[in-house]
Amino acid sequence: MDLGVKGKKAIILGGSRGMGWYTGELLRREGADVAFCARGADGVNQAAEKLKAIGPGTVFGAAANLENGEETRQFCRDALKALGGCDILIHNASGFDLTGGEAGWERSFQVDMMAGVRAVEECEAALIESDAASITFIGSMASKYYFGRSSSYGPAKGAMRVYANELAQKYGKHRIRANAISPGAVWFPGGSWDKRKKEMPDFYASVEKSIPLGRLGTGEELARVISFVASPAGCWINAAHIVVDGGQVAAVD
Repeated sequence: MDLGVKGKKAIILGGSRGMGWYTGELLRREGADVAFCARGADGVNQAAEKLKAIGPGTVFGAAANLENGEETRQFCRDALKALGGCDILIHNASGFDLTGGEAGWERSFQVDMMAGVRAVEECEAALIESDAASITFIGSMASKYYFGRSSSYGPAKGAMRVYANELAQKYGKHRIRANAISPGAVWFPGGSWDKRKKEMPDFYASVEKSIPLGRLGTGEELARVISFVASPAGCWINAAHIVVDGGQVAAVD
């Protein structure tokens, strides 16, 4: 499918592995220029080389701690300069707090919420100039369903959903779309579910059994949905919360 992203400029917060990586790879294969960040410089460099090898176009990768406001803003400024603008902004990073302690709440607020706020502020002018602008937040089904562990993770993802709707209402006059996508359990090499599969095989199997399709989603599958929603192909999707969990959560939104 032609997503209409050839020559478009995508900035991804959290893109060296997992869903962010697969999304960047797909956008590159569709002809987009891509800038991304992650915490580890080695991972960023390796991912950047793979993205560059796909073909012509601009790839910019940088190490950035999204818990740090100035590092987040500087990455966005550098990405805008490297790409020459921004059409697609995707916030895929998370603090992944599962403890519920105060430090975890603070990290979730800074990474899940404020990194997105700061990225939008830095990219606002470029998005307004774009003829195909979109903002996409990658949330979680933990924002609407209790999975048996109290932490800041679900509430932070819930706040992202509200913020995405506010952006859609505010920037609609500039033809900027904003949406939130909530994955369920997703497996990819080196991810949290890969670790659980190895260390807690019985638990992993029980989660697989609970999903109507009989398995977890993959990074590649989520990337297809993310890329479609963020691309011109999804041009009439706006102010939406999109569930991508294979039916894992047996509830109606």
